[in-house]
Amino acid sequence: MPAFAVACTPRGSSIERLRPGRYRVCDTDHHCREVEDVWSAFELVRELELEGAPVSDTTLAVPS
Repeated sequence: MPAFAVACTPRGSSIERLRPGRYRVCDTDHHCREVEDVWSAFELVRELELEGAPVSDTTLAVPS
């Protein structure tokens, strides 16, 4: 299944669905992290944009 965009924010973050139950969140510098569900993806975007945390410094989505 090809990835498709779920959301793109005005600040440049994006969420893509990779397959059912798996999402990729990317920041404006194209640093990305995969998460297990859409809620986690939106929470990670919130952390990126409201708290200014880079993808590598977020604690929500720990790589598996």
